[in-house]
Amino acid sequence: MTDMNAGLRKLHALLTQLGEVRDELARGPRQVKAREALVEKAEVELETKREALKQAKASADRKALDLKTNEAKIADLQAKLNAASSNKEFDVIKGQIDADTVANSVLEDEILEVLETVDRLQIATGEGEQHVVLTREERDKRAQAVAAAESGLQSQVKELEAQVKEAEKILSGDAAANYRRLVEAHGADALAAVDGTICTNCYVAITPQMRVGLNSGKLIFCNCSRLLFVPVES
Repeated sequence: MTDMNAGLRKLHALLTQLGEVRDELARGPRQVKAREALVEKAEVELETKREALKQAKASADRKALDLKTNEAKIADLQAKLNAASSNKEFDVIKGQIDADTVANSVLEDEILEVLETVDRLQIATGEGEQHVVLTREERDKRAQAVAAAESGLQSQVKELEAQVKEAEKILSGDAAANYRRLVEAHGADALAAVDGTICTNCYVAITPQMRVGLNSGKLIFCNCSRLLFVPVES
């Protein structure tokens, strides 16, 4: 094959490598941002659990206070019962005591249920706190790794950009202008290899004249606009 095809193969390889390094450079901040989103989600979930725990404790305290108040009321009624001066008064006070006793029994069941909820929420809150710690650690580790790799990747980008610029010297005139527009839009995919007579971008056969032109070192653009080159194995 001609030096032009060799040059285009080299240019395509450099553009591919440059694209990969740029992608890796851009991927790092995205990964950090994704982990930051996980931290924020974990923090929101933890705050929800903490609020639920706070409300459950407040409910338990209110019910415990109601129970204590009712117990004091029953004790007071019991004293009045002992001092009742008539059967009618006795029956009225006894009915109040029985009603308050039933209410206390219901309150005791409710308090037990709420305390069970408090225990469950305390466990969930502890797990949520640990989850926040772990997600923060993962975010920080990823951020440190990205920061450590950034300088090296930027150096690779600059080096590859210089090599691409040098490799692009084989192009001139309208072909160079068309190529630059394609690279801006498609990166390394601005160039497409020819597999026999098939463009590997659009999978349409090129004409015999186009193949002859490629073999003779001419710059040939496919109907799909890609700049064609012949791979070594062809």
